[in-house]
Amino acid sequence: MKRSPMKRSSKPMKRSRLKPRSKKMAKFYKEVRVPYVKQVLGNGRKPCVIRSPDCTHFVQGVHERLTRGRGGGIIAVHKEDNLVPCCHSCNRYVSEHSNWAEEQGWLIKGEGIDYKQGESA
Repeated sequence: MKRSPMKRSSKPMKRSRLKPRSKKMAKFYKEVRVPYVKQVLGNGRKPCVIRSPDCTHFVQGVHERLTRGRGGGIIAVHKEDNLVPCCHSCNRYVSEHSNWAEEQGWLIKGEGIDYKQGESA
């Protein structure tokens, strides 16, 4: 079967950038997430709470115990008891070693969660 070559258009396709967050999520981050993370970080000299084998000992961000991927909704993920101040190394270690993290209580399975309230049912 003989195929003819595709015709080229003289005008390139218009492309627009993807928005990194929806307007609703951007508002939520601005009003809830960012102020909380700034409060947790403080001057950057607070000790890391998780203390994994890879720990750098100083808080650099927050870890979500019940992630959205494990069943936490937007409200559940941003509750203060769900956010743990830690260093980047510990946050990565928890993600890579989920069995260890579940045993230590740094990851929560989403079973039995009331998704609208973010609390145990």
